[in-house]
Amino acid sequence: MKRRSLLLALAGSACRGERGRELVLARALVKLASEPSADEERASWCLTELQRLADEAERELRVAPQRSLAVVLSQLIFERWGFVREVADTSLRFVFLPSVLERRRGSCVGLGTLFLALADALGKPASGVMRPGHFYVRVREPGRALNVELLRAGEVMPDAWYETRFPVPGGSAPEYGRALSADEVLGVVEYNVGNERRRQQRLGDARAAFARAIRAFPELSEAHASLGAIEQLLGNLDAAAQSYQRARDVNPHLPGVEQNLALLLAEREAAAGPTGGKPP
Repeated sequence: MKRRSLLLALAGSACRGERGRELVLARALVKLASEPSADEERASWCLTELQRLADEAERELRVAPQRSLAVVLSQLIFERWGFVREVADTSLRFVFLPSVLERRRGSCVGLGTLFLALADALGKPASGVMRPGHFYVRVREPGRALNVELLRAGEVMPDAWYETRFPVPGGSAPEYGRALSADEVLGVVEYNVGNERRRQQRLGDARAAFARAIRAFPELSEAHASLGAIEQLLGNLDAAAQSYQRARDVNPHLPGVEQNLALLLAEREAAAGPTGGKPP
């Protein structure tokens, strides 16, 4: 743990650049992606590369200050820098910022956090937004907000497009369709980590990731429900029930929660036996 902290401290101090960019979000994303075996060189390269891209974007914005940040960054990301989308592979290689930068390929979360890290480095207002099964970016400009669709090469899409393509069961829920804080964005990344660890049958790691997601993003009902499923698989039925209930409290229309609670009740009854677990 001390080595990881030192790694990130060194990387952060090495990557401020001449303009002294803080790269706050980028450093947090690098830290989240860091494995115990990660080395200082890779972390430092990631932040240095982010600094370089931000400097290039700033030059573009200075030349044409009337151009939208959404348009400028999208053109740079997808045309000049050659990033492409990944929609099939769930690997964290396409979610974590360092590997997205290395491979020039990312999922909606990977490309979205890249865009947000660049906007943060430039001091420009942009936020992540979540819909069921999807993540995109919203750029705030005087008198308007632009939705940047990273899976369509940064095309600006209206709210109605997202409402139709990624409908929210029940019509609304507190985690969807709004600007997320930086901590909540990190929670979305952790939720993706949990999903991948669950697919890999690494249940302990999945449970830890979902717990981190909840701490960063308490209104992320999907993380509560997923944590409940992991606890149920691990046999921690009381903890599972608490997580399912919290998911239902946050979002009563979240698909699957009622079914999971019913299965949990049946499992408890089976474990108790016909006499409720008491001697005859």
